[in-house]
Amino acid sequence: MITMQAEILAGLIGFGGAIVGAGGALLGGWLQRRHQAATAREERQDARGYVAGEKALGELYQLRQHLIICGTAGEVPEDRQLWRFIAIWHLDDAELAIMLMPNASQIREQLTKPLYCARRYEVAGQHRYQQTPWMKACVTSAIDMLSSHLRGSRVPDIGLERIRARVRENYREWGSA
Repeated sequence: MITMQAEILAGLIGFGGAIVGAGGALLGGWLQRRHQAATAREERQDARGYVAGEKALGELYQLRQHLIICGTAGEVPEDRQLWRFIAIWHLDDAELAIMLMPNASQIREQLTKPLYCARRYEVAGQHRYQQTPWMKACVTSAIDMLSSHLRGSRVPDIGLERIRARVRENYREWGSA
């Protein structure tokens, strides 16, 4: 029977322990790098979503301001004669930015309702003073929803009845102007 000397046996055990320790360190480093890469990817997606949401919110605010200017009684300012085209252009830009928001399928779905209603401004009537309050109510609802999402708050459910109530408010504002 072959016997090992105690020094050789201790050296082999130490060498085996070093291999296991190095393997554990390498595996731990690889797992940590993988987790950090996934976290960084999620953070980048969140940042892109927030930037896209801010762009959409900015377009909706510009659209609302445009509707306020064009929705008042009297003549439309010279630079806004094509007010419907300008409004649709802002809506298109807002919808594009909303579609670019990653991991936001729920808010995208919820925002389709007021934005679709805003595009259907003809249902409010034939005249600008009838159409702009309708669009403004829809856009204001979309602004409420998107800003709640960006704050991390619960997104309010905007139904058609709430849009109609806002339209009535806008008509009252327009009538008192």
